Amino acid sequence: MPLSMLSLGESKEIISISASSDLKQRLLSMGFVPGNSVTIVSMNSMGLVLEIKGTRLALNKGLAHLIHVA
Repeated sequence: MPLSMLSLGESKEIISISASSDLKQRLLSMGFVPGNSVTIVSMNSMGLVLEIKGTRLALNKGLAHLIHVA
């Protein structure tokens, strides 16, 4: 399921990233590594605020849709 489909407060484990190699490397460097847990902290029509390993990050819904969680 894409990360963009999660509900507020929901936590899931990152499974994979479906993006070009440059974008995938950028997301990996930000902490979106398979096996890491991600939690939706806040959301609006523009994007999501996520928490990964104690750090909060903002991500637009288009990018969040490329990250698969389970």
